[in-house]
Amino acid sequence: MAKDASKAGKSPISPALIIGIVIGLAALDFIVQNSDKVTIHFLFFSFHWRIWVALAITGVASIVAAELVGRHLRRRD
Repeated sequence: MAKDASKAGKSPISPALIIGIVIGLAALDFIVQNSDKVTIHFLFFSFHWRIWVALAITGVASIVAAELVGRHLRRRD
């Protein structure tokens, strides 16, 4: 049987939930403020994207590259 939050003396709102809401609102604010379109030239490709999309793709690509390099270095040891 599940414990009632009011009987246990704990709030049903956890710090993790509050942090998640704050991060979500910050991400939404970032998207709204960076909605202009830009042209990105990479090698012989040209893309017309919103700034937040370009930054998100760059961020994800950076995380993937760091993980691949780290995995390669750990495997060598």
